[in-house]
Amino acid sequence: MLAVAASTTHALILIVVGLLMGLIAVGRFCANLIHLTMIETKRLSPEVLELRIPYKSGETFEFFLASDIHLDNPKCDRKLFARHLDEAKAKNAPSLFFGDVFCLMQGSKDRRADKGSIRIGHLKGAYFDTVFEEGANWLSKWGDNIYMMSDGNHETAIMKHNEVDPLRNVTRLMREQGSKVEHMSYQGFIYIKFYQQNPDGSQGKVRMTTLAFHHGVWGGVVTKGTLGGSRYFNIFPTANIVLNGHNHERTAVTHTCYMPNAVGQVEITDRLHLQSGTYKEEFGKFGGFAVEKIAMPKSLGGLWLKLKPKDKGGVAISCEFAT
Repeated sequence: MLAVAASTTHALILIVVGLLMGLIAVGRFCANLIHLTMIETKRLSPEVLELRIPYKSGETFEFFLASDIHLDNPKCDRKLFARHLDEAKAKNAPSLFFGDVFCLMQGSKDRRADKGSIRIGHLKGAYFDTVFEEGANWLSKWGDNIYMMSDGNHETAIMKHNEVDPLRNVTRLMREQGSKVEHMSYQGFIYIKFYQQNPDGSQGKVRMTTLAFHHGVWGGVVTKGTLGGSRYFNIFPTANIVLNGHNHERTAVTHTCYMPNAVGQVEITDRLHLQSGTYKEEFGKFGGFAVEKIAMPKSLGGLWLKLKPKDKGGVAISCEFAT
C-alpha cells in the first residue's frame, strides 16, 4: 500500500509540475504577444518612420537588421534567413530590411538575365508578378514582425527600366495579409522611441535613438566599406546609428564623439556604423562573376541591434552578428 501511495504521489507531483510549466510557457507567450502588439509605428514623413515602444527600467530590446537578401535568387540561403526570422519572432525583435530584398534580374529585357539563375517557381510569363506574390507569401509567415523594407539598387533599377515598384507591390500584398510593414526609399531615418507611463496615465520618461540608413554606394575589397562610416555620419550628423548595405560586407565600427546630452551634461558617446551583410553567397567553387571580379567570399547573415534605455538619459547601443 505504501508503494502504491508513493507512486500515486509521485505521479501527482509530475502532473502538477507539468501543468505549472505549461502555464509558465503560456504566460511567457502571452507576455511576448502583448509586448509585440504594443509596438506602435508612425510614419512622420516619407523619409522618417517612428517606432514607439513601452519600456521598464533595465530592459534591453533587440532588433533584427538585414539587407541584400536577394530572396528570389537561387543562391539566397533561405534556410538561414528563415532561421533568423524565427529567432527574431521568438525574441520579439522587430525586423527591418534595408534594400535588395529581391534580385529581380531575370526579366526579358534585363541584359544580366541568366536561365541558370532563376528559381523554378518563377519560370512563368508574368515574371515580376510571380516573384512579388511568391516573396510576399513566403515573408508573410513573419509578417507581424517585419516593420520596414527599404529600396536598394536592385529595386530602383526595376523602377527605372520597367516602371514597376517592387517593394511597393510586395508590402501591399503583405499588408493585405495583416502585416504592418512600411515601404521606405533608398535612404531615411528610423526614430526608435522608448517611453514610460506614469501611474496617472501621463507620459513619463522618454528615451530615443536615431537610426539613419542608406542602402549604400561605397565598398572596398581591403577596407570592406568601413571608411564610408565617416562620410555617412557627415551626411547624417544627428544619427546615433548609421547603417548601410550594398557591398555585402558585415561590420560594426564605433565612431565615438564628444557632445552634450539631452540634459546638458557633456559626455563621450559611442555611435555605431553598421554594415548589414547579405544572404546570397556568389563565390562559387569553380568560377562565376564573384570569382572573376575577385569579389571575395562573404559572411552570411544580418545583425542583432541591442538597445537599452538608460536611467539617466540616452540609449546604450550594442550589436552582434546573426549566425
